[in-house]
Amino acid sequence: MRTRDFLLVVSAAVLWGTGGVLGALLADGGAVPPASVALWRMLIAGVVLTAWVAIRGELRGTSRAGWRRVLLTAALTAAFECLYFSGVALAGVGLATLVTIGSAPVWVACWDAATQRRRPPPRALGALALALVGLLAVSATSLHTADARAGGIVVALAAGAAFAGITVANRRPVPGMGPVRLVALTFFVGGLMVLPVALLTGFAAPGGLEGWTLALAMGVFSTGLAYVAYLAGLATVSAFVATVVSLIEPLVAAALSALILGERLGWWTMAGGVALASAVVMLRPQRDAQGRVSQRPTMDPDPSRQES
Repeated sequence: MRTRDFLLVVSAAVLWGTGGVLGALLADGGAVPPASVALWRMLIAGVVLTAWVAIRGELRGTSRAGWRRVLLTAALTAAFECLYFSGVALAGVGLATLVTIGSAPVWVACWDAATQRRRPPPRALGALALALVGLLAVSATSLHTADARAGGIVVALAAGAAFAGITVANRRPVPGMGPVRLVALTFFVGGLMVLPVALLTGFAAPGGLEGWTLALAMGVFSTGLAYVAYLAGLATVSAFVATVVSLIEPLVAAALSALILGERLGWWTMAGGVALASAVVMLRPQRDAQGRVSQRPTMDPDPSRQES
């Protein structure tokens, strides 16, 4: 696992954390329903990145394997967005977020155990346990007993499985398909997949200059660049480690909410933040592991390279 790739995954989690604040501002200021927020963040990311790829002359020449990866990732991303916001509607933001992102590393571990008969190393499992405790502490203030609906939990678990699927499906790159082109086409196609859901559940466009500025920032930075960094980091970061690192997203969102929206950070949130940060430090690349990666070919198909 290279340090550069690990930091890319951390950067992706930080960028995702900005999406919560931007989405809240967009929904409050422009009265944009959650499904439409998901639609616009995907379409804007897809259109902007696709235009960038086209300007650079890199849009042509996508192989069949590349298009299969695009369609699979787009379907999983569209499913994740729709399931997550449905979980929020059924179980509340705090519980839905906790179950969705907290279950993703577990889904990845179960997939690896079932398909490759291997499990994460003890250090990674310890980091997961610490991260889940921190995640629970960060989310404690937003959890309410009335939110504990079985249906919402099931939907949130399905959303976590969809995010795990995105990670597992992209743990090895398609030759000739860079992360920017993959994300560009994925979100353009995925946005079109979400469009019927938005039309059925409530469609609205951002209003005014402020609304479109928020939507643009959320689409380009919190979505497009975040996924580019995340998928690029999967070159040497294992799917399990990547999903554990993504658990810092709510911590970033809570910190930004305190700075921008004036929300109060309680002791539980701060304690959870320390636990999450400690989990990330536990998963940092080790020098000997980086040496082994640097000695292997770039396209090494051996999945065990990612378990550093």
